[in-house]
Amino acid sequence: MIYSRLIKLIEDNAGELTNRVCKDLLTREETKSYRTLPEDLVRDRIYDVYSRLDSWLNKKKHTGEVQKYYSDLGKRRFGEGIPLHEVVMALMIIKRYLWLYVRENQFFDSTYECYQALEMNNKVVLFFDRAIYFTIIGYEEALAKSTGSDNGIFSRLLKKR
Repeated sequence: MIYSRLIKLIEDNAGELTNRVCKDLLTREETKSYRTLPEDLVRDRIYDVYSRLDSWLNKKKHTGEVQKYYSDLGKRRFGEGIPLHEVVMALMIIKRYLWLYVRENQFFDSTYECYQALEMNNKVVLFFDRAIYFTIIGYEEALAKSTGSDNGIFSRLLKKR
């Protein structure tokens, strides 16, 4: 199955993927605040996303666990002084490099596999969309707590009514 092959590709190449993302993340102007952190820490965090991807996508972890993990991540990044737009950009870069790597390795042998990959892509995109959303919520909660107000524009726009 293509899912198993993709997960194996990620697992077998997580180190290389991590190195590529880390290099890009630490040299981009859009993510310059990450340069204030030790490079090994940034590398470990990127690797952590790739190493957990299988359990997130396989539903071994429920949406509530993803929500808690990424809300906490948002709070931690706020505490580290990383601007929210840079946190979001970092997650987008991690996602982008995953698909660039899959394409680079000519992963698909047939049209059918390409179709299966599109379904897999939808799962990955949904995962990263949720990760970004929950990260923003956690970040804004930390911001509100530090300022004593609820100024989270994103949270207000998406608040359930």
